[in-house]
Amino acid sequence: MGGNRFGVSNRMGWRIDSNVSVGNWVAEKLETGFFAERSEAIGLFKDDKIVAGVIYEKWNGKSIVCHIVIEGRITPSFIKAICNYAFRVCKVDKVIGPVYSDNEKSIRFVKNMGFVEEARLSDCQPNGDIILFALKRADCRFLGDLYGTENTEATSAN
Repeated sequence: MGGNRFGVSNRMGWRIDSNVSVGNWVAEKLETGFFAERSEAIGLFKDDKIVAGVIYEKWNGKSIVCHIVIEGRITPSFIKAICNYAFRVCKVDKVIGPVYSDNEKSIRFVKNMGFVEEARLSDCQPNGDIILFALKRADCRFLGDLYGTENTEATSAN
């Protein structure tokens, strides 16, 4: 029973991976571009088919912008992996997620993750506004018990 570096069992056909094909898939769904040299992408695969993905871009040391696409069922490990990347790997304090105001499913999803609306850009997309949602590290409930154990710095008593 194997697993991968994101803590997801390979049983049942689930896999989390980071590669250019995920970035291109997410970008195609959002009708935008993916620039591998300046971005990172993490995807959730079910039976070798991408069912969800996230692109991270515009990292500035304090925050990062993410774009999430979901076209199937997702796993709790995927949510943990995307939060872990932003807050533990990139060490940002805030993740910013732009969402079209007419995309009610995405608005519900990011709110359920703990994102809150911080700004609204009026008339910036064909069917309305772009809402800028943000999730602060301190408010992320997906970091506590990562992969079955607390992921904290080990200290030596020697």
